[in-house]
Amino acid sequence: MYRIIGLLVFFCLSQVLFAQVNSKFYGVKSHYGFIIAHTPDLKPISQTNPYGFQIEMSKLRTSDKAWKTCFCYGRSGFSFAYFNYANPEVLGNSYNLNYFVEPYFIYRGPLKLSLRGSIGATYLDTIFDEESNPDNVLFSTHFSFYLALSLTLNYHINDKYAINLSGNYNHISNGGQKQPNKGMNFPTLSIGVDRIIDYTSPQPKPAELKQFSRSWSYYLGAFASLRSADREAESTNHPLFGISAGALKPLSGINGFNLGTEFWYDWSDRKQVQQRQLDDSSFSSAVTAGHHFSVGNFYFLQQFGFYITRPRNIQDNWMYQRYSLWYRIANRWTIGASLIAYGRTADHMDGRLIYIIK
Repeated sequence: MYRIIGLLVFFCLSQVLFAQVNSKFYGVKSHYGFIIAHTPDLKPISQTNPYGFQIEMSKLRTSDKAWKTCFCYGRSGFSFAYFNYANPEVLGNSYNLNYFVEPYFIYRGPLKLSLRGSIGATYLDTIFDEESNPDNVLFSTHFSFYLALSLTLNYHINDKYAINLSGNYNHISNGGQKQPNKGMNFPTLSIGVDRIIDYTSPQPKPAELKQFSRSWSYYLGAFASLRSADREAESTNHPLFGISAGALKPLSGINGFNLGTEFWYDWSDRKQVQQRQLDDSSFSSAVTAGHHFSVGNFYFLQQFGFYITRPRNIQDNWMYQRYSLWYRIANRWTIGASLIAYGRTADHMDGRLIYIIK
């Protein structure tokens, strides 16, 4: 599941502002799906079929600069989506405002295949309450994060209208800021129609625009996050600060492997140590290894982390998964975000600043 989340973020942060724009798209679509019970205790509240609608507007990016961001054409824009979870007393409804990017894999002729990533904010009108709604262990905050990955088949009827069929994987979570936070994963099937203004069919770009290096590169980085000491209250967040370093080795135009190490100090763990009178340190360190995609200015890393040191009375796991997205904003400087997870359970997200050394 968290590979999907990581991919989601990967596609959504790309190509925000580029000057050359050929076409504008205004769309509407309907959704129908089901909820995945990713842990046994979710089965009683996951036997419903969410449904909803979505309205959106986007632009087709065709400049060389935009194309080199992902070595592909793509659309980007904003959408509003409403979902009814068909369980008004426990789950209620969500209202989602998102930014999306939709790269095209196939774009010649009337039939086009695309992959959309969406990221945004959601408002949930029905959340966990220990007394009035104890069954809703999916949502505990009214405002949460919304992520989605969509595989879409687009058919252009003419230069003014297109219809689309999409398989969507949707995820809602508060990022571990308050518990319970099981998060909702709900695939949907959607059917929609687009009204297109000033459409121009995209043409192949010169091969020389797509270049990559096979040499090793190295990185240094810093990261930070906020975590709740008791994992229950929103108002008791404490900082987490860390540093990382590692190496990246390209294997092909988009694939590579990476090795690294990271160290962090977590003040929320320190608070737990004090409250529970534990003989533990709040300092953690680990070595990491994994695979990464490198596309244009983007890196998406999928890593396994192996603890060297950790607060053992707080953290039982000796291994974790980390999913990171980096975006190069200058020649060597990169910004990013990262999600750490233990199996199916997301722990927390952080923000990152990375310096890449060739």
